[in-house]
Amino acid sequence: MGLSSSVVLITGASSGIGAALARELSARGAVVAAAARRTAPMDGLGVASVHEVDLSDPVHALALADAVVAAHGRVDILVNNAGVRIDGAVTDVSLEDLDRSFQVNVLSPFVLAGALLPGMRERGAGVIANVVAPQVSGGRRGMGAYAASKAALESLTQTLRQEAGGASGVAVFAFDPGWVRTELAPDGPEDPQAAALRLADHLEAGRGSREILA
Repeated sequence: MGLSSSVVLITGASSGIGAALARELSARGAVVAAAARRTAPMDGLGVASVHEVDLSDPVHALALADAVVAAHGRVDILVNNAGVRIDGAVTDVSLEDLDRSFQVNVLSPFVLAGALLPGMRERGAGVIANVVAPQVSGGRRGMGAYAASKAALESLTQTLRQEAGGASGVAVFAFDPGWVRTELAPDGPEDPQAAALRLADHLEAGRGSREILA
């Protein structure tokens, strides 16, 4: 779908890929609602609205969906980009950290998609994009909580694609940014802007995919 005047909700927009994507989509004419725990870093993004949210509680995700719809009337494109990386062996990860990993990486995207998909269906157009990590989702030593939660997000993406696909006009896909230099991966070799440009192109094309797009 075209980006001009489309209302786009991006989570995790305070830094990295999310911030770069917010700037890029705004430059392409989208109405961007940027959401993250920290609002100060989003002040210079040039977006339509900024939303403070802690996605470690999915109730806050539901409130975020309501706030963006109240501000802009609808959400045409949802980008579930926010993520938290919890390192540690399976035997060492605390229940609190495990819970936070799944709340942010899976359950809040689940809630946001569930809240916004009906409106997209009703309008006959929309895009849901989930940022995944296939490099680790098959299992990675010392990253069990992150790997398992990202695998669950891939599964959720396929379920959404099946439920929203067909004649509804709603496209769903998973996006693999690669090993990008962000707060989650400070040693990443790729600049977030390059990944954001690829994701922006996929969003503008508005096509769902069973395969993970890169």
